[in-house]
Amino acid sequence: MGNEPQKFGYMGKILWVNLETGAITEEVIPDEYYEKFLSGYGLAAKILFDRQKPGADPLGPENIFCVMSGLLTGTGALMNGRWMVAGKSPLTGTWGDANCGGYFAPAIKKTGYDGFFFTGVSPSPVYLLIDDGKKELIDASEIWGKDTTFTDDYLRKKHGKEFETACIGPAGETLSLIAGVVTDKGRLAARSGLGAVMGSKKLKAVCIRGNASTRVYDQKSLAQYSGLFLEDVFKDPHIVKFRTWGTPAFVSYFAECGESPVKNWKGAGITDFPEEVAKRISDDAVTNYEVETYGCYHCPVRCGGRMTVKDGPYPLQDAHKPEYETLCSFGTMLLCNDVRRIIKINDMLNRAGIDTISCGAVVSWAFEAYENGVITKEDTGGLELTWGNAEAVVQLVQKMINGEGIGQYLRMGVKKACEHFGSKGKSSISYAVNAGGQELPMHDPRVPDNENLGLGVGYEAEPTPGRHTSTLDACDKYRKTDPYRTLYPRPFGRKHADVNQGDDLRDASCMMDLVEGLGLCAFGFSGGLTPPLVEWINYATGWKKNFEDYLMIGRRIKTIRHSFNIREGIRPGDTVMTDRAKGIPPLKEGPDAENSPDVETAKKNYYKAMGYNPETAYPLEETLDELELYEVRKELYPDTG
Repeated sequence: MGNEPQKFGYMGKILWVNLETGAITEEVIPDEYYEKFLSGYGLAAKILFDRQKPGADPLGPENIFCVMSGLLTGTGALMNGRWMVAGKSPLTGTWGDANCGGYFAPAIKKTGYDGFFFTGVSPSPVYLLIDDGKKELIDASEIWGKDTTFTDDYLRKKHGKEFETACIGPAGETLSLIAGVVTDKGRLAARSGLGAVMGSKKLKAVCIRGNASTRVYDQKSLAQYSGLFLEDVFKDPHIVKFRTWGTPAFVSYFAECGESPVKNWKGAGITDFPEEVAKRISDDAVTNYEVETYGCYHCPVRCGGRMTVKDGPYPLQDAHKPEYETLCSFGTMLLCNDVRRIIKINDMLNRAGIDTISCGAVVSWAFEAYENGVITKEDTGGLELTWGNAEAVVQLVQKMINGEGIGQYLRMGVKKACEHFGSKGKSSISYAVNAGGQELPMHDPRVPDNENLGLGVGYEAEPTPGRHTSTLDACDKYRKTDPYRTLYPRPFGRKHADVNQGDDLRDASCMMDLVEGLGLCAFGFSGGLTPPLVEWINYATGWKKNFEDYLMIGRRIKTIRHSFNIREGIRPGDTVMTDRAKGIPPLKEGPDAENSPDVETAKKNYYKAMGYNPETAYPLEETLDELELYEVRKELYPDTG
């Protein structure tokens, strides 16, 4: 090693895979990159902004696709098992990223790399195999066309059960714009349509095993803080709910309180899907079918579960427990209370490799379009898309997976579906709920008192639009100026006082970029929990930064991702939400009635606080200088040097 400085917390290298030529090379990354961008999608954003040409076709050879671990992965910090995929999104045309748990994140680092970057298009289907120091592209013709469960079993049987895999299913292969990337047979990096990017590159899977260890600057101190935090985890009543039921714990409560959109965003839980109905797809009604719980890497919560369904029309074994987002998408949104069919749908989509949020939203649009005569029984192949018809949902989802009939249009997302139906489809745009082309998740920005205003702003202003994991109100916990605690928080939002609205929105948004760069799970910030972020990072890396330093790194990551979109020609008007989701016109019933949050004003306040032009969203030159994004300044302001 000579006099090379030690790498603590990160591996210091990435792997480049040229799918066109088969060349596989490694690149050493300067230490300063990690101090400025961490790892995760922070490092990914830096590299893609520098290396990728503007205007690349998301499904073409010039789009760089990457798979990343987080900076704290493998260090001994808790809840550090998140991994990410990133690239230009074929669904929105913006910066695209998606995030997932499981055990794939530490496997990435064990290969000796912080991430893998794929360029070009392979002449035929392949998968990347990394076995300790051995790296090669292997023919994937035997598993091309197979579902994700078959693929995972095949690769582990062929190479060894200790290998970890991330793969696409038939949806990604056939370029469905709502396809994701799957690990553990049912955990998806689902959003942004990045499974289609893998499919366009003929990259079926990444199959990896390694023995590299992540060096930690002060393992003893880091472990001490993890132990103290672990005590808080087990005492927190919010986490008790997660450990008991997982995210299904909140389905009926969120339907009742107005957190969940209902009936394609036009209904109200108290009238359309009241508690006694919603309970049929919530907490015990779901976990009654659970035969085993599991957790992600280095996470004590263990909110995941495996299901066995013995009764009903669709018996299943070893299926994954559906998350809240899925239960709401195919339950609350469609007025379906058949939990067994929702478990079936979840399993179908996991095997196909399709985002359940986008799929449920598209199906909800289709049901309302059917109700309004935009879609006919002839279009659906005889299916009657009437609210609550769970069997019709199963059959329609199967058509989407197969690309059969109307399914071939729905699997391209709600905007493409509207376009297909021409003049009739134009009349349905008002209820095709999305932001910038990405279907909205199951958290409503119309809740009273602006408690979800941050989410609404994030849906429109986040570089990856229409995503609920883009803002996290936790900064005050670290500044010790606000003892804000709540047992049942809005997922990632709170009321923002007008006087500091922009600053609040900025900090909550940048906080999530910090979390994503570290590879942490946002559930670690639930309820009264305050993970020892600063201590974890400093003891892992040897850095000596404070919380404000790290929040500034989050702001730098946000700004380079945002600048990626600016360079692609994306402007604020391109990623606005459908009016219905903003309460235009407002709902007449339920907790969210008569509430139309002023997202536009809040968004301008957010841009101003970020140091962007509030009208154009262009980062100001002085902002880019403050963030030391000189390469971005040169790209966005070429005439000023």
